[in-house]
Amino acid sequence: MLFSSLPYAMPIRILSLPSADLQYTLNCMDICDLIAFSLCSNRTKHLVKSSKRKIEYIDTEFGSHSSIIIKPPTDEFIFFEFDDSWIELARRNGVEVFRKPKFTHRDWVDHFLNIFNESMINELSIEDVDVSYLDTVKETISKCNRLEITNDCSHDVAKIAFSKLSPIAVDTVALQKNIFDNESDISKLLSLNLESAYLDDHRKPFEIKLEDLLVLNITELMIEIANISEQELNRFLKLWMKGNHGFYRPKVIMLFLEDGREINHDKVFEGINHEAFRLNRTDGKELIISTHGNVFILRFDIKYE
Repeated sequence: MLFSSLPYAMPIRILSLPSADLQYTLNCMDICDLIAFSLCSNRTKHLVKSSKRKIEYIDTEFGSHSSIIIKPPTDEFIFFEFDDSWIELARRNGVEVFRKPKFTHRDWVDHFLNIFNESMINELSIEDVDVSYLDTVKETISKCNRLEITNDCSHDVAKIAFSKLSPIAVDTVALQKNIFDNESDISKLLSLNLESAYLDDHRKPFEIKLEDLLVLNITELMIEIANISEQELNRFLKLWMKGNHGFYRPKVIMLFLEDGREINHDKVFEGINHEAFRLNRTDGKELIISTHGNVFILRFDIKYE
């Protein structure tokens, strides 16, 4: 059963409309009214699902409040704060609170995914929450396209959030805090099977070694700020040139160095034959290297016919 803080109820006779009229009525509802209608019963939930209302994606955010964020085709985002048994929407004419007494966090997320025919949450964003709450987040979100751990998190929360939640990210991890305490830890992230990863911490640069570049299994990597020596880059380029039978998944590595530091090209290319920052292997693969101030970029596996 659905309860609302508003002084009106959905007229039940809407369900007695002919099929075409009912579909027209659903099409005329805005997304918030459609969600409220879907919570009335199993039948209304299935009617909303079958209406196939288009949205762009659904995000979730966990911090001082838990939020579900819907991006409709229009430019406006719709924010719902939620907890077990209730969900709240702030609108221009006041605040609407919808209650489902037996609902959990997971039930709310699953309900939204179901009625909008979405397979997973687009982005899961973690702000500074209690460490114990991360178990609830893990139980709530089974899979997401992108995991973002913000710089609002404490070091401990960010580190545990990465450990618990990175396995559910299927495409991207964005980490705004350097949580790696020793040289080997960062390989746990770099070896993940991801399309992209973005590491960003200006207060504590990410230490990058040759071994980290060798285990990298991410198609596109951006690190800001990265601390890596010309000698490590030189050793990596030499090994790449020799690996004419090996498979290397990364396509782009973009490293932002500390402000004011520029790469010494002579040290990076020492002992390596190259032409205008292009390295060609005997198997036809090409590596293009470019630098822009303190930015060092490698583009891999461009194969010419």
